[in-house]
Amino acid sequence: MGFGCILFHATMGIKCFFLFACICSIKFSKLALFSKKFLLSLLLSGAIGISMIYVINQKEKGCYLRGKFQFEKIFRTAPGRIGGFGTLKLNDGRSLDNIYVHAKYNGNQKVNTDNFYYFSGYVKRLNSPFQSKQNFSFYLWSRGIRYHTNHVFLKPTKNPEHRFLQRCRRSFYNALTIKDEHLSEIWRAILMGKKECLPKEQLQHFFYTGTMHLFAVSGLHVGVVSSFIFFLCRWIFLPRFLQFLFTGIGVCFYASIVGFSPSTLRATLMVLFILIAQIFSRPVDVRGAFYNTIGLTLAFNPFELWDVGFQLSYGVVGSILCVGLPLSYVLEKKPTRWHNALCETCLISLCASAMSCVFSIYYWGIFSPWIFLANLFLIPFAGVVVVLGFLHWVLFLLLPGLLPITEILSQYSLSLLLKSVEMIEKIPGTFCNLPMPHTVFYTILLLFLFLILYLEKFTIDPRALSFWGKIGHARS
Repeated sequence: MGFGCILFHATMGIKCFFLFACICSIKFSKLALFSKKFLLSLLLSGAIGISMIYVINQKEKGCYLRGKFQFEKIFRTAPGRIGGFGTLKLNDGRSLDNIYVHAKYNGNQKVNTDNFYYFSGYVKRLNSPFQSKQNFSFYLWSRGIRYHTNHVFLKPTKNPEHRFLQRCRRSFYNALTIKDEHLSEIWRAILMGKKECLPKEQLQHFFYTGTMHLFAVSGLHVGVVSSFIFFLCRWIFLPRFLQFLFTGIGVCFYASIVGFSPSTLRATLMVLFILIAQIFSRPVDVRGAFYNTIGLTLAFNPFELWDVGFQLSYGVVGSILCVGLPLSYVLEKKPTRWHNALCETCLISLCASAMSCVFSIYYWGIFSPWIFLANLFLIPFAGVVVVLGFLHWVLFLLLPGLLPITEILSQYSLSLLLKSVEMIEKIPGTFCNLPMPHTVFYTILLLFLFLILYLEKFTIDPRALSFWGKIGHARS
């Protein structure tokens, strides 16, 4: 390995070292440079940087393999070919997890994430993402994918195998069905994140209006699940410990069904941190749970830092928790309760939209001036759709006779959501191409960090917030 390659990897390790140290120091040591917690974060960051260099420099030769493959995620690709990643079970009983496949496919049925497929082809080690300028390489590494394939052929198995989680996922998928098949696909995309089944023209409506985040399973979904399970346990008079325990198990079960995307993992870990604090009768610190989630996620997989979904999810939620809520708490005038609720809602939506615009401009060169208006009115619609989706699934399992009621309500809600998105897209100047240099992007992130450090001194008391502020505080 040449000197230039060594210098390059050492530079990347140093960047990870200082970035993770800064993240830990914001919460745990208040920038006290010689405190034990800060030094511990430095040691942990150094270990992560060394582990990254070790993983990147691993060399393995390609080999020809046969077995059964199951998709975890499917991507759009060329006609006659299919792309995605998942698990390969070899004929000798071994398993190769998180392998990316781009293969020929001659089957007549649609490819899905439930069935197994006969696999034959060459498997090679995935090159370092830092040697490529494509965002897709960073995405694969952030998902823990270390292998890719070449000259692969897939064909469906005659007898598909279904595990417990696959049956639950299929049940959830089948429950989200209404008369209009197009609305059913929209419903599944919002509840399960399966937007690959939507037509490209439909996705463009949401992309150009800045509302693609509606198809990301996030705090809204996890909040609905945790609230439903918690109040159900309270309704049947379970002990306090069992209420929190079953809520945590239910949230983890739902995250396993829909898949651990960055936004899902963030919301799940934050809920678990809050539940653990409640179990041990500790004060709930939502911002502390947010920082702990960042540290824990990067400790397990430091390559998550380069995933666009990770940056967007944590950036938006960080702007809400660390900027939006403190500002609403500081600027609160208390003339009327509804006035405070409106101001808090607008300020939180503005902070989330501003951070979302920064990443949209930097990565895709798209700026939507109406993103604030879209989020302000479409998020409540999405919340109604999520609640109706979970209610529909519960009725699908327990009381099928009541399904027509939720089906009609869901159809009207989805139709109104789609018409609202199309109406916003028709407004003049809905989006424009606006590039952003690297210097401007990192300068904005640095200023955002300084703003967080300044607002960190304001302790937020949820009792001082209005109704909508408390809802936003709890959902995050």
